[in-house]
Amino acid sequence: MNRSVVLWCLAAVAGVALVAGVTYAASGLSTQSIGLSSEPLEAGDDLSPAATPTPRPSATPDRAAARRRAAARRRRAAAERRRRARARATATAAPQPTAVPTAAPTIDDDNSGSDDDSSGKGRGRGRGGDDSGDDD
Repeated sequence: MNRSVVLWCLAAVAGVALVAGVTYAASGLSTQSIGLSSEPLEAGDDLSPAATPTPRPSATPDRAAARRRAAARRRRAAAERRRRARARATATAAPQPTAVPTAAPTIDDDNSGSDDDSSGKGRGRGRGGDDSGDDD
């Protein structure tokens, strides 16, 4: 074998080893536990307030509370009926706008400054020649 072939093979093997080492180091960095994910789920239990028993509602609510709830339901239903009536009134009372046709303005785009120049040789028209080949 030639000496240059051996050197190229050794360089290739060294390159593969270098890439493998960098890949292993990068995977080691990405698998480290960082931040809150490394804490156990019970870590914040000391920070939360102590649990207190909630009072259970009585099985037989008093009559005044029942009357207040019924009155509130009636007020909500009446407000909903008024809202629907207003919506129907505005939907039928508002006339639909009709489209008025307008004439399209005529635009003189040759920028020549002359109103009756029909030669087509104004500014912005190319090199000034016409399609027929003869001069005016």
